[in-house]
Amino acid sequence: MTMWNATLDRKENEVMRALLTLSAGKARFLASPDEVLALMRGKCDEEGLERTLASLAQDGYFDYIATDRKGEKTYVVELRPKGTAFVRSAHTDRRRFILRLAVAALCGLASALLGLLVKLIVS
Repeated sequence: MTMWNATLDRKENEVMRALLTLSAGKARFLASPDEVLALMRGKCDEEGLERTLASLAQDGYFDYIATDRKGEKTYVVELRPKGTAFVRSAHTDRRRFILRLAVAALCGLASALLGLLVKLIVS
């Protein structure tokens, strides 16, 4: 099952998915840009990743600090409650979408049956 949050765009969802995979259930963890980019399906460079991280941090999903570790850029990421609830909210959004799709299908079926019933009564 893929995680998808309707309030975030595609790149932000990809970054959140990658960070949650790298976190392994921890609230605070280290992640290199290469690790994050390797887990993302979409094409993105380090500058785009940096902008997306800043945007997600501003939205309250996590706090992060870019550091230099053994000559390699590394992010120290600490998930906030909104970030840890990402999986749950993604699941809720998916369930809500499926429910709306089912309601639309049932309304279409009811409309078709009503049309057939009216056609039978009139003829």
